Amino acid sequence: MSSSSCASRRYLLEAFDALLTQVAVLAADGEILEVNRAWTAFAEESGGSDSVGSNYLQICDAVQGPEQDDAHATAAGIRAVLAGQQPVFELEYPCDTPHQRRFFVVRVTCFEQHEQRLAMVAHEDITRRKLAELEVGALNRTLEERVNQRTAELQESQDALTRLNAQLEASNRDLAQFAFVASHDLQEPLRTIGVYADVLRHRYQGTLDARAEGYLGHIGEQVTRARHLVRDVLTLARVSIQPDLQPLSLEPIWQEVAAELAWPPDAQWHAGPLPGVLAHEGQVRQLLTNLLSNAIRFRSRAPLVVSLRAQSTQSANGAAEVQFSLQDNGIGLAPEHTEQVFVMFQRLHSRSETGGNGIGLAVCRKIVERHGGQIWLESTGKGGITVHFTLKAAPP
Repeated sequence: MSSSSCASRRYLLEAFDALLTQVAVLAADGEILEVNRAWTAFAEESGGSDSVGSNYLQICDAVQGPEQDDAHATAAGIRAVLAGQQPVFELEYPCDTPHQRRFFVVRVTCFEQHEQRLAMVAHEDITRRKLAELEVGALNRTLEERVNQRTAELQESQDALTRLNAQLEASNRDLAQFAFVASHDLQEPLRTIGVYADVLRHRYQGTLDARAEGYLGHIGEQVTRARHLVRDVLTLARVSIQPDLQPLSLEPIWQEVAAELAWPPDAQWHAGPLPGVLAHEGQVRQLLTNLLSNAIRFRSRAPLVVSLRAQSTQSANGAAEVQFSLQDNGIGLAPEHTEQVFVMFQRLHSRSETGGNGIGLAVCRKIVERHGGQIWLESTGKGGITVHFTLKAAPP
């Protein structure tokens, strides 16, 4: 044998011994022919008898106790590789000590030397990787448990919210029904009082003094006001019920509502392009009627100009919306009162100046909120206001 061949063999043996993985070469019958230094050190540490000359298959077959299944599986894998039934065998297994938790992986491959079929058995310490995997698995299980718990809590909250919404809808329907019945029952005595006041005025015309005539006039005015109040309360109760939303075009509704109102002779009104929305036609008609009526009622001495514009936007949760802005050049509103005007029966001007019962904007807010939108006023305090409100955008 040449000196170079001897050197190569020496290097191979030294490299074999330098491996941290425990490696043994087995004969076809399982006899251990060669082991590296790591194998010998581990065998001595664990008190094993798997040294050169012993039969590794017999050692594995003889194992009893907790490690029995892994040892028998390893022996079966070695036999399968030596028999050519599979090219490689691999198995991860625990190998704990009284003071340390450890994990190994055994890999068995086959090669031929001098027409003999030999098996190479390698045991690699994978404790660090395995402990990391176990820790990640434990964290994942903990996270999954928390997610499941949170999902259950959210579902429970959603179910509770659904029940509360159903109860609220039922309550609103009962309220609307009560308001309808109450308004019908109240209208009748008010109508009767008005009729008798008219009878007294006509039958005794000329025979009553001025004070009595004034009293009858006040009775008639208050009857009319009470009937308007009952009608307004009924309107508010009706919009408290959740409407069925349908794709709707606002342009024809704007034209119809504007054409029905009593505009001043010099008034101008116009609207830009109005995107489609998801809304209830009757309630949107009521919304526009109330807003335009307010613009007419609270106009200034200058010719009234009212404009409606719209722009596509998104809600806080990312849903498509349309924001509408109705602007006028009326008497305006102090900025600190922009929220106060939405309170039912709240008035900032006397009834003799502007009329009305102070319920129009309260109805507008109820309509917009029932549609899942928002409404607010913008005022500089120098005349004119802009009413902004949002509605859900119709699907393309």
